[in-house]
Amino acid sequence: MSDNPYANSNSDVDVNSVTELSTAEKETHPVTSDDSLNWDGAPMSEPAPIDVPPGSTLVAIDWAELEGALENNSPELHSFLNKSSGDVIRIFNGTDNAERRLQEVEADPSYVYIEPISSREQYRWMEEYIEEMEDCPLKDKLNIAVDGKGAFRRFKDVLVQDPDKREVWFAKRSEKLQAHIAEWLKAKNIVASNSAPWQEGASTRKFETVRRNRYSASQSRNFGTNLRRKSHELVDLIPSKALPIAAAFLEFIANDKGHYHIDE
Repeated sequence: MSDNPYANSNSDVDVNSVTELSTAEKETHPVTSDDSLNWDGAPMSEPAPIDVPPGSTLVAIDWAELEGALENNSPELHSFLNKSSGDVIRIFNGTDNAERRLQEVEADPSYVYIEPISSREQYRWMEEYIEEMEDCPLKDKLNIAVDGKGAFRRFKDVLVQDPDKREVWFAKRSEKLQAHIAEWLKAKNIVASNSAPWQEGASTRKFETVRRNRYSASQSRNFGTNLRRKSHELVDLIPSKALPIAAAFLEFIANDKGHYHIDE
């Protein structure tokens, strides 16, 4: 009887002979190979090739930056996508060399202008969300809030009263943004070589978190851009009554460039 109760005389693999194998044989041997085992016996599949239509450009998209550029329709901001690197650059009116930089980018065929989503379109998103809500006091408040100038600010101020419905709004808004991004890329003949966060298993409701995590991970590369984005998000959370103070402070910092200038 064998000393090893688990030894199998019919085994095709002789463990004792492994040391006698050549280097080439060890690389493919079932005991010594470093390759991962395919336990289900199915052939290992390779990623499906990306279909790039004629005239289109394959680009590794910076999804968070692209989404931010599309939703920011400030007339002082000009955003461009670099079709070679996938990076998004932003040029702010009034900053140093802004006019010269804008002329350079517009003349460079590797850049494509990112047209922001219009205020009218984003206003329709709010209207659709309110219409889909069940009748409740919050719905009445939102209908009043979106009537007239300052609708976006009042809408956010009212919605913050109900965290659950606010999360639903962010989810629906993300869906609209995702659809718009897909249409914009198609219109510009751009094919993404990398998956968007929502295509990687991140639910629509979690896209905001995914986006912010990606900003944190790339802060060393896009320090100035990330700070501008963070500042924009913080402004959205400021109550209306505190906006005059915040605006005055930001204006003070903007005019005191000698002390608060940050190289991007």
